[in-house]
Amino acid sequence: MMIERFGHGGDLATAQAMFSIEENAWLDFSSNIYPYGPPSSVLDVLNQALREPGVPVLSRYPDPDARVLRRMIAQFHEMDAEGVIVGNGAAELIDLLVQALSPQKVGVIQPAFAEYADSATKRGIPVHSIHTCWEEGFLPEPSAVEALMKEVDALFVGTPNNPTGHLLPAGLMEQMAAGAKRWQTWLIVDEAFLDFVADGEERSAVRLISAHPQVIVLRSLTKFFALPGLRLGYAVAVPEVAARLRLMRTPWNVNGLAQIAGEEVMCPEVYRAHALAVRNWLEPERARMVGELAQFSEMAFFPSEANYLLGRVNGGKIDARQLQHACASQGVLIRSCANYPALGDDYFRIAIKRPEENDRLLAVLRSCMD
Repeated sequence: MMIERFGHGGDLATAQAMFSIEENAWLDFSSNIYPYGPPSSVLDVLNQALREPGVPVLSRYPDPDARVLRRMIAQFHEMDAEGVIVGNGAAELIDLLVQALSPQKVGVIQPAFAEYADSATKRGIPVHSIHTCWEEGFLPEPSAVEALMKEVDALFVGTPNNPTGHLLPAGLMEQMAAGAKRWQTWLIVDEAFLDFVADGEERSAVRLISAHPQVIVLRSLTKFFALPGLRLGYAVAVPEVAARLRLMRTPWNVNGLAQIAGEEVMCPEVYRAHALAVRNWLEPERARMVGELAQFSEMAFFPSEANYLLGRVNGGKIDARQLQHACASQGVLIRSCANYPALGDDYFRIAIKRPEENDRLLAVLRSCMD
């Protein structure tokens, strides 16, 4: 039985049922969430909201248009708030985009986040893919991208890619934006993990939207700010496209608590302080983990700019699914990548967590490979 029963990492309930280990006893390396929790000020504003007389955050409907949060996101990106739409996580927005844009064919550069293809497949929309590989840096040939953009009506790309952790080169992104304009193809750029990249905002595709109205950018507030239980993300597009999405979405799709948390993390001083804390943890700890993992002759790890690493088991002694189950029997959950197109049974993904948690993972990996 697959631990990724629903196609994603972080499914501790399934892991608990399979291995009889209590949910709160797991070390979860299968989901890529900042490991130190949300900014303390987020907890403060949520607690304050829940203590207000009558608890209006629960007893009243939330703003269906998340207007305050949209204005703050627009200020962050220095753009018009009419070009922002807030969603119940980036996954909801992916599904909404396919519903609202109604493409006849969808393109995906694989390996990639499963929801891109799944959102099309469940509607009977054909998915056309380019498969990339480790040896070529998981980068597609520009000519293949051009041909794909000519063929499909919407192309999904992730940068940083999930599960590889690499960013698309700026030149390739600009080529795709130009191709989107030339072929009238929607280019949907998923930047869910871009906040983890030190110079991420300078490398964001948001800057391309004004000159390339077919470009739509997705962002997540749940991974970087450790809020996956609240579900919160947003899309940035030209106002006409954002308005189209707002017409198609479910009413009250973002709850009141999520809006309060989002407004707090988008405060410039909160964002800056949190970003500094993330970078001070991630860059040295990722480098340390890369060095430690390099000592495993049976494994290789792909260079990443995000908060996770794609691994490959070499030598045939054990495949990644067996490695996942061996780790799980010791209460450590890693992400098998066997269900990712363009990968296979030898691939797995691990998050970068706190140093002491990473040390536990290293110990468990050693025991599994002995």
